[in-house]
Amino acid sequence: MNSAVKSVVAVWLVLMLSTAASTWWFAQPTFSAAPGTVAVMVIAAIKVGLVMSHFMELRGAPRPWQIAGVVWVIATAGTVMGIYLM
Repeated sequence: MNSAVKSVVAVWLVLMLSTAASTWWFAQPTFSAAPGTVAVMVIAAIKVGLVMSHFMELRGAPRPWQIAGVVWVIATAGTVMGIYLM
């Protein structure tokens, strides 16, 4: 298995484990709604960043596109969390 395939498999595994963790762990009654939601949103933002960089090939794009992708993820997640926490 070459390094590109290993990288994709590793990212896929991180995505699957983080989905399972955020779905199961933050659904437990020990977490209140606001911190659990913020944690799930942060995990979702990280997952979006991983998908954009590894599966949409943003990491090989010109630097302005990479910056635009990161800014979009942060702005979108921040906006959703801000609206939720109001």
